[in-house]
Amino acid sequence: MSAGPLVASGVGILLLVATAYVLIGGTLATTEVMVEAQSNLATYQEAKMRTAIAIQNTTIADGALYVEVMSTGSEPVVDIASIDVYIQSGGVPVYIPYRDGANHWDRVGIAPDEVHPGELDPGETLNLSVTYEEGVDPTWVQVVTGNGVSSSAYIQVT
Repeated sequence: MSAGPLVASGVGILLLVATAYVLIGGTLATTEVMVEAQSNLATYQEAKMRTAIAIQNTTIADGALYVEVMSTGSEPVVDIASIDVYIQSGGVPVYIPYRDGANHWDRVGIAPDEVHPGELDPGETLNLSVTYEEGVDPTWVQVVTGNGVSSSAYIQVT
């Protein structure tokens, strides 16, 4: 009996073991990535459920719209610059970016801002000013946090 079939069988078994190792390693790596993504999604959704805001007051003065936004949830809004503001003046809502161009919004202040200065913690009120083009008469405002929680209100003209 020759040694050729024995060597071929040994090489075949080694190739099967190497292939199984590569497949199992790839499957484990893919599973780990999927579990991490699912965990991050659950954490994001939990934070969104705990976030709530309410527009307390709107005022137009000196050509600017002032909006008071209170955090009524239990999750702080950490990145104030990621907040989006929309105003409506008759037609469709217009996006107002943070500190960019003629139409922009800016943070006036947070009161009280004792815990985590610069962040909108639960129970604190963010006062923001919205500047818009001349001739625009805003009737509605919407404020949206970075994680998608929003509040809107009609603007009270005094």
